[in-house]
Amino acid sequence: MNKHDNEPQYKKYDFNSEQTRRSQRKRQYSGWWFALLILIVALAIAVSLSWFLTGSGSKSSKHSSNNGITRTIKKSESALKNRKSKGSLTSKLESNRVASFKEKLNSADNNGITKQQRATLQQSVNQESNQSVKKSEQSLLNQTKTKATQPPKKPKAADPFASAHTFSSIQDAKSWANATKQEWLKAGYVNYTITSNGQGYYTLKFVK
Repeated sequence: MNKHDNEPQYKKYDFNSEQTRRSQRKRQYSGWWFALLILIVALAIAVSLSWFLTGSGSKSSKHSSNNGITRTIKKSESALKNRKSKGSLTSKLESNRVASFKEKLNSADNNGITKQQRATLQQSVNQESNQSVKKSEQSLLNQTKTKATQPPKKPKAADPFASAHTFSSIQDAKSWANATKQEWLKAGYVNYTITSNGQGYYTLKFVK
């Protein structure tokens, strides 16, 4: 028999080792929760900051937009007031200018105006800078008719039978009167006379 058989047998148990593992597990769990907590806090701060900035930007943009609209309204009101104050004066000046053009047109209008007169008046309308006056003047000019172009009148030919003709004999006077009978009848003469001038000559005159 072995002398060790009767000896009590002991098993070594390391209590410190078990406690160490438990402590390590606790530290691991504590570190994980701490990291998660930091992450949640960081996300909350980021969301709050983003909301704050967005809200401030929206308010600022809205305020700026309102200011722009207000300025535009004020400018429009100011322009409208200025236009009302100048309206009567401008209207009177426009009426005077249209009346002046109408007077000029009437002085040129004699049962219509010539093409040259129309061209001159049209040039005056084209040079008008005020659109309201220009429109009124153009309307007046369009309502005025243009005279038909007439050919120049031909000068009347000299009437050979209006003056007396002198001949040396009565026979010569009669011969010339008979030779031109168609012409002096056409000219409105109906007869002729032959008289002596007392100097040996005879005067032929045609009578209407």
